[in-house]
Amino acid sequence: MTAAITGLPGLDDWLPRQRWFPAEDAGEVIVERVEPFADGPVRGVIAVVGTAHGRFHVPVGIRADLPPGLADAVIGVAAGEVHYDALADPELVTRLYELVARSGTAGAVAFRAEPGVDLPEPAGDVRPMGVEQSNTSLVIGGHSVLKAFRRVWPGENPDLTLHRVLRDSLYVPRLLGSITLDGTDTLGLVESFVDGGVEGWEAARADMGHALTGTPRELDLVGELGRLGVAVAAVHADLGRSLGTAPADHEALADRFLTRLAETLEVAPTLRPYGAALRVALGDRVRAAAPGEVQRVHGDLHLGQVLRSNGRWLLLDFEGEPSAPPAERARPDSPLRDVAGMLRSLDYVAGHHRLTATYWSVEDERRSRHWVHDTQRAFLAGYASESGLDLRAASTVLRAYQLDKALYEVRYEAANRPGWLPVPLRAVRELVGGSS
Repeated sequence: MTAAITGLPGLDDWLPRQRWFPAEDAGEVIVERVEPFADGPVRGVIAVVGTAHGRFHVPVGIRADLPPGLADAVIGVAAGEVHYDALADPELVTRLYELVARSGTAGAVAFRAEPGVDLPEPAGDVRPMGVEQSNTSLVIGGHSVLKAFRRVWPGENPDLTLHRVLRDSLYVPRLLGSITLDGTDTLGLVESFVDGGVEGWEAARADMGHALTGTPRELDLVGELGRLGVAVAAVHADLGRSLGTAPADHEALADRFLTRLAETLEVAPTLRPYGAALRVALGDRVRAAAPGEVQRVHGDLHLGQVLRSNGRWLLLDFEGEPSAPPAERARPDSPLRDVAGMLRSLDYVAGHHRLTATYWSVEDERRSRHWVHDTQRAFLAGYASESGLDLRAASTVLRAYQLDKALYEVRYEAANRPGWLPVPLRAVRELVGGSS
């Protein structure tokens, strides 16, 4: 479809090719805002574009001649000049970082260093951090991370809100600055970079590999997961103290669970024979469960959102579920949601090994189940020791959150990676089988 674009060509073709864009067709693309942030031979503008799938943040670089290293970032050509993704250009990324460091402005875009923070000089290289998902993160000089939120929602992004609340936490990278449109809409943030950190997913995947082969472990992951449980509980305590708690509404929670269950049964008819048992586990038992509390939580916690560095764990990316609107992500929820997310992530490690193995023996199955049991138990023990959570009293609601997460995984895999569907389908069957 032809895009209704003024001054920034090629976005209708370029957007659907980006990993962070949620559709294969951008539809009509309308440039809503263009705010220049760099002038001279290398120009840069911050664009906000509207599409049928939401509003998106696209920093655009403009050059007469494009260096070979930026060829893959081209968006379009206009008036003899090349337009390209500015976040692929170290020179323009550095300009954005410098604007944050000096609390500058670019039209209606405010760049602000956090109070009392002096950002390090942007000396050194600029490189992408991992694979793009819903955002683009860049490491600057080996000391800072510039995270650009690609989807633009009205109001402050939960990642910025919770980073500010947790600025004194030992378990969260330090917030250094922010980028905001019209004083309200978050476009990005800058935080400290954790050098030499090991991602939780990679650590767990490697550890289970050692468990399957019987080879010596590089890390006592069971002990480390106990410490991760302590870290998660400490972050929950900080959020509860700063932003408050409230009694949980189990009636409303059950309704949300059952709504998502109905959506899942539509895309995964193989689960329909379990429908009655799932409705009991997610509805009747949740409504009758022991009272609990809700508060602000991470909202999308899994092994890919934690990093081990210098003997401690750090929690990353407090944005919540990126596809959900901010009002939903900011809604208080039970800390058990985060606990369940981590338990499901540990089970996914086993599912990954099972699904990718060329041969899976009975002994492999036994060892994988033993590994999942031990790692989940260690995480829960660490969490309970720090939080005082009564695991027995919380078991009904915790299992419901695990089921809800597994059902989300079913919907995700059905839409994006059908080959992975056996992992959450198996989890749903096992969880509902043990929910009595």
